[in-house]
Amino acid sequence: MKNVILYPRVSTDDQADKGFSLRDQEQKLLNYCALNNLNVVAIFRDDHSAKSFNRPEFKKLVAFVKKNKSKVDGLLFTKWDRFSRNTTESYNKIKDFNELGIIVNAIEQPLDLSIPEQGLMLAVYLSMPEVENHRRSLNVIAGMRRAFKEGRYVVSPPKGYDMGRDDQDKPILKPNNDAKFIIEGFELLSKGIYTQKEVLKRLKAKGFKTSKSAFGRMVRNPVYKGYIVLRAFKDEPEQVIKGIHEPLVSETIFDKVQSLIDGGKQQFKVVHKKVNEKFPLKGFVLCPSCQKPLRASSSKGRNSYYSYYHCSKPCNTRYKAEDVEKWFHSFLGGISLNRGAQALLTRLIEDRFKQQTKYKSLSPKHYQEVDSLEQKLIKLQDLYLDGEFDANEYQSAKRRYQQRLNELEDVKKAFNVSKEVLNVYKNGLKKLEDFDKQFVDSDIDHKRQLLGSIFPEKFQFENNRVRTEDINPILLKIASINKGSGGNKKGTNHKNSDLSREVLKAGLEPARTKCPLDFKSNVSTNSTTSAT
Repeated sequence: MKNVILYPRVSTDDQADKGFSLRDQEQKLLNYCALNNLNVVAIFRDDHSAKSFNRPEFKKLVAFVKKNKSKVDGLLFTKWDRFSRNTTESYNKIKDFNELGIIVNAIEQPLDLSIPEQGLMLAVYLSMPEVENHRRSLNVIAGMRRAFKEGRYVVSPPKGYDMGRDDQDKPILKPNNDAKFIIEGFELLSKGIYTQKEVLKRLKAKGFKTSKSAFGRMVRNPVYKGYIVLRAFKDEPEQVIKGIHEPLVSETIFDKVQSLIDGGKQQFKVVHKKVNEKFPLKGFVLCPSCQKPLRASSSKGRNSYYSYYHCSKPCNTRYKAEDVEKWFHSFLGGISLNRGAQALLTRLIEDRFKQQTKYKSLSPKHYQEVDSLEQKLIKLQDLYLDGEFDANEYQSAKRRYQQRLNELEDVKKAFNVSKEVLNVYKNGLKKLEDFDKQFVDSDIDHKRQLLGSIFPEKFQFENNRVRTEDINPILLKIASINKGSGGNKKGTNHKNSDLSREVLKAGLEPARTKCPLDFKSNVSTNSTTSAT
């Protein structure tokens, strides 16, 4: 009988969702172990976010495993997003557990990681929650930026303000008890006879609490004259927008204070030197001896200039720029998604999303319920106005109908988010095709952005090629799949169709009666050939 550890996990957001409670997960895991004759040696229940592994119970789990590694055969949870929503850290943790001889698996999404092709499904299961989190984050940012453009300050209120609500029940800044200190501070500074230190000392004597550095930032903040700064984002430049909140000081006083602080001197900006287009890898390649980023330069020979990536003394590391480009372009060709693998991944992701969203989408019956609830709310309001209900009865009924409408709206939003995430996946897979050509054709800034996405840290060359243990684990998996499918970037390879059938069979229609611990996963940790 194999010994296993159970790991149910919820986050704050998950606890209200059906099927994600700790009790529900734990019962499913216990039923599974009873069905498959597995002995449960420990259960660790976590209630922290899966964005990282910095979770109290998970740390206890790791400590328990290290102390009792000879007595533990597997770690089980319900789904892969219960394990983690951080792709890179997930691969590292799976590798750590495998090195201890412990199989990591999800009972509702079982995978046999000794089969290389099933690594594709692992990549999908691990990356999908991370992409969905990122999409939600972008939606939140978009919503906040819309509010800022409307003149609403929707982040943490600055000193002197509290976050209140206006007549439309939307957030708005409202002055609090500290506002009088802010006003007095600006008035004293505007006279031009007091320093910031002197003004702060006076205000503190009257009960104002803040630090010297915070006060320095405070007197620079245009929110006090009624304006909001919307930071630059992507292609949008920074904007200063007239706010709808009550200003504490006039524009005249605020601008006078800025002029006095600046002393009327011209402010110069530091112009940073741009990266030489001849050396796009500068700063990304590490010296194998001292682990410092290699420099790049050209030297004049007898007939022409010669370019090198090199380290400073006493290291003797030096690579010809043309050799570096050749090695790197060969590496990019390996991670460029061939057409067969791209079609396979697209199918896997589409099927996975169909499974996830079929329970989230609104049926015609639900749309009818929405219309019915809206009509009931209108009728309820008419009856209230006619005196058929008192205020308490009206509010109680309205709350009940509105709660159900909100539930249906949340389902609709979740479905829309899933569709957006699916489109992100499809567009991302398209961009991975001919990745090497895309890199060559890009300008220097885009090249360095691509490098940052490929290598979480820096990288080194090993035996005249990129050392693959430094790269993003999903791209490493793509490289191994490309190699396994023949690396045929043009046309269709017959192995891909076989691979597709095999992965779909194993990954999307798992047999619930077969225990994943029957497959002892000995995933290779050789950094140049495969990934965990």
